[in-house]
Parts: sequence; structure tokens; C-alpha cells
Amino acid sequence: MSQQKYLLFGIVLILVLGITPFLSTLNSLDNNNTLYQISTINYLSSVNFDGKFSTSSLKEYGDTGLGTFNGLDGEMIELDDVIYQIKSSGTVIRVNGPEMVPFAMVTKFTPDKVILVNRTMNYTELESYLNATVPSKNLVYSFKIMGHFNYIKARSPQEQSKPYLNLTEALKNQSIFNLNDVNGTIVGFWCPESASSINNNDYHFHFINIQKNSGGHVLDLNSGNVLIEIDYIPDIYLSSAQNKNFTKFNLNN
Repeated sequence: MSQQKYLLFGIVLILVLGITPFLSTLNSLDNNNTLYQISTINYLSSVNFDGKFSTSSLKEYGDTGLGTFNGLDGEMIELDDVIYQIKSSGTVIRVNGPEMVPFAMVTKFTPDKVILVNRTMNYTELESYLNATVPSKNLVYSFKIMGHFNYIKARSPQEQSKPYLNLTEALKNQSIFNLNDVNGTIVGFWCPESASSINNNDYHFHFINIQKNSGGHVLDLNSGNVLIEIDYIPDIYLSSAQNKNFTKFNLNN
């Protein structure tokens, strides 16, 4: 059986946030209203860094997103249907081959709301601004934030070797990049509390500059003039990525 058919009919978990019935969720995989997620944050944090899903397959389900690579080898950002790997060295690689990922979040991005912001905001102010902008706390939201940033503090983890350390320990040796006066795009997601068993109830942002040669997971920022696009997403499709250990994992860890 092909990988795509296995994912659709094999060991998968579908979470519908009280909005769309089961069959509608399956059908919505081809539209712009589904977050397609490989594994969970908790599962990744529990020393599960082995990639079980290819980037080439991932692009079938989304043109915008974020994640990481096999062995926690850097940060992943997908923008305009192109996947980039931001390594701990700071090097940015356009991924053309079937690289493997242990965790990813992607969607077919279609903005439901577009806002031009002509003022500076730090990370906390940006979160508060987005909180006041979105219509409900019961949906998933995907974001593109494009424009000028006075400052971006970003990170990328070093590739891990087995036996793996847990995520907290692995990130102690992460690389930190301080980017000043940079133009680029933030791709991110916000998940509601109802999905907290599979993802953080918080904002998760990755950045790549306009030259596509720097970026990472956003730790802090100060924005300049930016254009914010928001995609409202009612459905989550969560795949175990053919991982037998995942079926035994307690999602409430």
C-alpha cells in the first residue's frame, strides 16, 4: 500500500474541534481548512527524533508550515510550497530531496484576514495583538507575517545522535542567531486549549529572511511595518506517521 493511502486509512488520529463531522474532515484534506500535523509536541519532546515522514509527501498536504528534521537537525519552514532547512550552523538549505521529519505542521494557506500594521511591536505585544484580532479561541490559526523586523532572535538545534537526550537537554546546545534590520517572513500557528494534548496552546513561529539565507525558530522579536495574513483552520488531521511506538504513547504526557 502506498504511503499516502496508508496515512489516510492506517494508524491515524483525527481530532475535530467540534465544528466539522468525521467524514467532512477526511474530505477537507484537499481544501484550505485543515492543519495536517505529523506527530505531537509531547511525542517529540519524549526523545522521538527519528523521521518517519518525507518532506516530499508533506508537500502534498500543505504549502505553508514548520517543523524539524530527522535527529532534530535544524528548523524547518515551508513557504510558498518550498521547504527550507535552517541548520545549527546558520546555513539555510532548500530541501529538494525526500528528507525525513519527526514533527511538522502544514496547511494549504489561504488568508481569511489581512492586516497592515504600521507600528513596532515586541513579541509579547504581537501575541496580545493577535489575541485581540482572531475571532475565536476554539480554532487553529496559521499566520504569515511579512515585512521588516528591527530584531529577530532565532534558534536552531544541533543534530542529535543516539541515544537521544530529551528535547530540553538537546536544546541546551542550540545555536542562537541575532538578526537586526531584516526583511522576511514569519510562518506560525496557534492551537486552542482543546488541542493541547497534541500541541502547545501557544504561538509557534519560524522565520526566514527574504534572501533565504538566515532564520530559525523565533524566540524574540521587534517588528517594524508588517503585513499579517491569518488563515482560520477548523480541522486538525494528526498522523502517527507509520510509527508503532506512537500508538502506545500517552497523549496526555
